[in-house]
Amino acid sequence: MTKRRYIFLGIPIVCLIAIIVSVVLSKPESKNPDEKPGESLVPQEDSLKNKRIIEDIRKSEKITQTVDDLFLPNYNKEGNETFVMRGRNTFLLENDRYKIIEPEIEVMDDENPENEAQKVIITSDIGEMDKTSNEGYLSDNVVVHLDQETRLCTENMRYLPEKRAVQTDEFVTITRTGLVITGKGCEIDLVNRKMWIKKDAEMEMDGVKNDLFFISEEEPGQDRGFEEPDTGKIVEEEKTGEKTTIRSSGPLVFDRKPDSNIMTFNDNVEVKKGSSTVFSDKLVIFLDAETKKTKQAIASGNVLASEGAKIAKGDTLSWDVNTQSAILEDARKAEFIRDDLSIDALKMIFYKTVNKINVPTAGSLKVTPKEKDNQEGKPAKAKMKEDTINVKWDGKMNYFGDTREASFEKNIEVRRADSILRCDNLNVTFNNDDYDLKTLDAKERVHIIDKKGDLFSEAVGDQVAWNVSDKVTVLYGNPFAILREGNKRQIISPKVSFFENEEKIVCEGKGSLYEIGKGMHRAEEKEGTGIKVVWVNKMEYDEVIKKASFFEEVEVSQRGQRLSGDQVDAYMGPNGEISKIITAGNVYFYSEDLGGSEGFGSFFTWDLAQNMGVLTGNPKAELRKEGSRTFSEKVYFDMTADRITWEGRPHWQLISKESGNADK
Repeated sequence: MTKRRYIFLGIPIVCLIAIIVSVVLSKPESKNPDEKPGESLVPQEDSLKNKRIIEDIRKSEKITQTVDDLFLPNYNKEGNETFVMRGRNTFLLENDRYKIIEPEIEVMDDENPENEAQKVIITSDIGEMDKTSNEGYLSDNVVVHLDQETRLCTENMRYLPEKRAVQTDEFVTITRTGLVITGKGCEIDLVNRKMWIKKDAEMEMDGVKNDLFFISEEEPGQDRGFEEPDTGKIVEEEKTGEKTTIRSSGPLVFDRKPDSNIMTFNDNVEVKKGSSTVFSDKLVIFLDAETKKTKQAIASGNVLASEGAKIAKGDTLSWDVNTQSAILEDARKAEFIRDDLSIDALKMIFYKTVNKINVPTAGSLKVTPKEKDNQEGKPAKAKMKEDTINVKWDGKMNYFGDTREASFEKNIEVRRADSILRCDNLNVTFNNDDYDLKTLDAKERVHIIDKKGDLFSEAVGDQVAWNVSDKVTVLYGNPFAILREGNKRQIISPKVSFFENEEKIVCEGKGSLYEIGKGMHRAEEKEGTGIKVVWVNKMEYDEVIKKASFFEEVEVSQRGQRLSGDQVDAYMGPNGEISKIITAGNVYFYSEDLGGSEGFGSFFTWDLAQNMGVLTGNPKAELRKEGSRTFSEKVYFDMTADRITWEGRPHWQLISKESGNADK
């Protein structure tokens, strides 16, 4: 499509002036020398309206020259016809003004004059030009036929030669199949090839299969196909019955570029289609120069968009047909909100065809599950608060609507109830019917802070995974993950599982637990009063009964005491510290405080509050001290009183160095 085609009003008005001047200069002679000017009228005056106009001209104006059935073509240097001026009647009035009845200007494409589709035709009931100022004026039913389907209609139009522009202050209407544009006043810059509708612009076009947001939660199999908004002829199957309406209080500017035509709405812009609405200070629509289809649209300045329960706020919101995406941006914070999901970020990209949100900048996300009945006896609002998830990140985020999966990168923080999760890589999925968390997988620099429970308050590892189906959170570490309870306790293990329903923690693989002495800070512990437990197989902690169990080759040490066995059960006191230890299977106890005494048996109970241990055996426990052996039903190790006692009839045996070493 050529450049000449789009100066749809400029060239015709200029042509009109040139033709009228040429008509005046020609001054054709009357057929009858005695005939007076204005008296030669052709029989084609069959229009009553035209008759009245001519009669008014005769009565009120002084006619000095007339031309009937005007037909005047114009040619370029190559000999191609560029335009044709037609008029039913032309009058020169008092040698300073020209009037044309039913003027018609037909403008051709210079490069392809035979192409009917490229012609522009301007018609009106009356045309007039001032001979001195060269200002032209078309009035009464002015129609500009921009192409075979598109028309601009108004009541009058004026040409201003100094500004090289045409304008009108009247109401204008532009129509095309499926499209209507209206507004108050119109001006066309013939030099810069721009057109303005001055104020109160409104555009209405037939609905197409597209909405103002490119993200939706639709049922599987539901058609989510994207159709291009078409300001030209709309194919029948594209129509949805919903019209798209654009309004603005300021000017609507039409601008032509080599690859696109641009429409700009200004001031209090409102775009509406069905339940979708966008408010902004400005809206720019880019149309393909040949197809007239929308390529891109950009709303800017105080953007507020809504569609049902979805709301978007920002500085700009743009739609791109090629990428089938919408971009929401704000230099401070753009917001996307729905009843159960909200996102804050500098930039968000919504992809319609793949039902995806991409956030390439730092931001935050909040998901709130729907209010529903729960089996835990908690109030609904309290349960919702507990299940609400807040996520912050410094890298980027992707959300996939079909799978309801979100991924986050770099310096991520997740808050849920009394727990905080930090990591550098996070993937989560949500339930299909709401935004209850379904799965969670965090990797790289994992750090968990939990304000509930007595065994730990924070955890550090390489990966943590959670699944709603079994209510288990699993923490992995290489070579080990770390659990901490403030400054008083630390646990290390390669795998830690948190069972929510049973309120249990299981550490699998070789690990250790360390608890500092009661009332001491780790840095203040100088006498070795802390307790250390190491194991080979696993550790289990029961939150309800405050019990930790350790399995296989377990060893417990505190200051000068050392205890080992196949299984160790540790019980927490009222303040959360280990207060009692029970050991079973292949029990061995050593006390440096009791002169290097050793105990062998099958069962050992250690009361840490009293600092006393009781050893039993099957059939008897064994005590070794200072080269002697004692076998008894029970052996008491009182570290506080610095003594050892026993129950039952003892059996003594002196141990030589050789035999003692052999027994060991």
